[in-house]
Parts: sequence; C-alpha cells; structure tokens
Amino acid sequence: MFVNNVQNGIEQTWTSGRFYKELLGKTNNPVYKEFIEQAENDKRKHYELLQYVHYMLTGEYHTLNKQERTFSTFREGVLIALKKELKEAAFYRDLLMDIPGWHVYQPIFIVMTDASINAMRFICIYNALK
Repeated sequence: MFVNNVQNGIEQTWTSGRFYKELLGKTNNPVYKEFIEQAENDKRKHYELLQYVHYMLTGEYHTLNKQERTFSTFREGVLIALKKELKEAAFYRDLLMDIPGWHVYQPIFIVMTDASINAMRFICIYNALK
C-alpha cells in the first residue's frame, strides 16, 4: 500500500509540475511568477525525492502514466493549484504516519512541508485576484 501511494505521489507531482509550467505562462505579474516558479521547482525536487523513495523500497524507478490538468482562466488555474496543494499536504501527512522505516522519513517530510508552503503561496495569489 505504501509503495502504491508513493507511485501515486510521483504521478501527481509530475502532473502538478507540468501544470505549474503552463500556469506560469498565463501571468506577467513578477510576484505571481516568483511564487509559481518556486512551486514548479519544488515539484521537480519532489519528483526526484519520491522516485528515490520508490527506488529504495523496490529497487526500481516508477514509470509514469502521464496525465494533464487543464484550466481556462488564470484564476481557475490558481484555485486548482491551491486545492491540489492542500490535498497533497494532507496526503503526505497521512503517508508519513505509514512509513515503513526511518530511511524514507526525511523525503516524505520535505514533500509534505513544501506542499503546505506552496498552498500558502497560492492562497496569496488567489486572494489578490479577487
């Protein structure tokens, strides 16, 4: 079950990273760009960390089933990102409670805390768009 959740995390992280790259192209605001770039960089880091965890547990890297997320307006995209980051923070918190050993604690903890920070970034953007 833990490995399946890590695989799901890998796929969601890849999808979010691609989504943020597209979202980044929809704004000229330098503050929004900075926040979205940081979230995109975090997703790249999370992808690598989760692949590392998967490799430690199985001896192989996970093969992606690539998915795409779409949005029609920048505001809608920010709201989707915000909801996804909040959901991911809770997902990784729960995953942290089921770790099979301390050797995977740190990568999962980093992903969990970064998701919370990214949610705060998207809350700031979303509230500014109202």
